[in-house]
Amino acid sequence: MFNKIKKILRSGYNLFWQEKVISLINLGTTILVTFFIWFGFLSFYFFHQMINYLQQRLDFSIYFKTNVSREDILKIQKILQEFPGVIKVDFVPQEVALKKFQEEAKSNPVIAKALKELQSNPLVDYLIIKAENSEVYPKIADYLEKSPYKAYIDYITYFENQKVIKRIISISNQLRLLISALILVILVFSSLIIFNTIIASIYSQKEEIEVLRIVGAGNWFIRGPFFVYIFIFSFLGYIISLGILILFLMKTENFWPTIVSNFQPSNFISENFLILNLIAFGLILLINFVSALMSMEKYLQK
Repeated sequence: MFNKIKKILRSGYNLFWQEKVISLINLGTTILVTFFIWFGFLSFYFFHQMINYLQQRLDFSIYFKTNVSREDILKIQKILQEFPGVIKVDFVPQEVALKKFQEEAKSNPVIAKALKELQSNPLVDYLIIKAENSEVYPKIADYLEKSPYKAYIDYITYFENQKVIKRIISISNQLRLLISALILVILVFSSLIIFNTIIASIYSQKEEIEVLRIVGAGNWFIRGPFFVYIFIFSFLGYIISLGILILFLMKTENFWPTIVSNFQPSNFISENFLILNLIAFGLILLINFVSALMSMEKYLQK
């Protein structure tokens, strides 16, 4: 039994070096497929981090009507500070709001000039609410809509911001679907390439296979070297592509946070290294082995 296994392993290893052109094609195909699988992982991670980033910055500002007294606003502030899930509620007087707006408008001469000509402060007092997560904001909005304080409120910015967030989530979901479809197409094409190259390898070993059949070797003994051959180019292709990917991410480590501050692909890979590699390499092996098995069955049934 041990000698048979040893012979199968040696035959598979020899086959890899005998079929140099085919081995290079299969190696290149595996590298390409690995890149696309990891591209899928990192894309999904990017969209997830982008949505989290936006939702963390989703504020909730309540602007009050001009006739509402500060006493009433401070009363609402105190109530909202005790609301479940609320971290803090900041009161911004209209004087402070105008000063902030003037600071921001310095880069725009037209707006800055218009502000200087104002006889009165056009801005109003407002509250800025920071919650633990975005799920708290609709509850606050619902509470305010049903409370007697509704008459005091001019408008709430959350609803405008939430529309933007929902739009971004919708676009990201569409992009995820598009990326998944693209990866699926790549996997199908790579399967066809592996299928045809394995058939070519089988035909190149036609005489050896016929000899094995004459001496009574079983189909699995004939298939064995090809499975070893598939594992070799799958493993080498995966290691090469993974090495290139890690090197690339290390060299561009400082670039990614400039897109989204919490997007750290190197950290994502290191924290989930085992599970991601098991999924990616397992998928590579599955594609290559299934393609090879189908091509061998097609030949051996003749």
